[in-house]
Amino acid sequence: MSKVKTPKKSDEIAENSGEIVEGSPTAMLTPQVGEAIIGDLDASDIAFPRMQIVQGISGLSESFKTGEIVLDGETSIYSGESDDPVELTVVRIGKMFEENINWDDGEIPRILSKADAVAAGGSFEWGANGEKPDWRAIADALVCIKGDDPENFPFDHEGDNYAFALWRIKGTAYRRAAVPIFTAARMYYRDGLHNGSFMLSTEKAVFSGKTVYCPKIRRGTRNDASFVEWLKEFS
Repeated sequence: MSKVKTPKKSDEIAENSGEIVEGSPTAMLTPQVGEAIIGDLDASDIAFPRMQIVQGISGLSESFKTGEIVLDGETSIYSGESDDPVELTVVRIGKMFEENINWDDGEIPRILSKADAVAAGGSFEWGANGEKPDWRAIADALVCIKGDDPENFPFDHEGDNYAFALWRIKGTAYRRAAVPIFTAARMYYRDGLHNGSFMLSTEKAVFSGKTVYCPKIRRGTRNDASFVEWLKEFS
């Protein structure tokens, strides 16, 4: 890798009531040990469903249309432009850095905290001659999604159904989803991301001749106090 080049100060993230963290957003979650669960448990013993946007090159495209949003690889929660957007609240979001490698080499990219990526060496910005950075920012968000089906949205609060999922935001999606979430935490949800929702849909975009589906996220509504308190039970 090339000479170490640290991220700009503008890329830094400030904590917001513990909702914005460095690293995995589930790292601080520990199962409650009691009569039903015993032993030395940690965050690695918790597995959340994944929320994903279907792309043409993904395995999900064999069962779903490109542009759909799928929960846990099994259930479509957004089917396209004519569908209502997904309403979600960000419970916690963590920023990390992924090694920017050539996938054709068959290597698995490392995912590190900012401090560990800096220690590993390499660049974080595009070079003057178009050289790719050695590390790119990604985010993992633990989100609470509102839905109608109790089977797929098993958590109930005051008659509404919800599901919790992890959403990995990377590549072109980072600027279109992670950055707006971080911005909201500094602007209209500066009292805490728990306090308001986002509306998520997808839109088609073309990059270097390739069509991809990107997240489209906008401000939702303020959450009431009872819902905010309920969310804290999971974070």
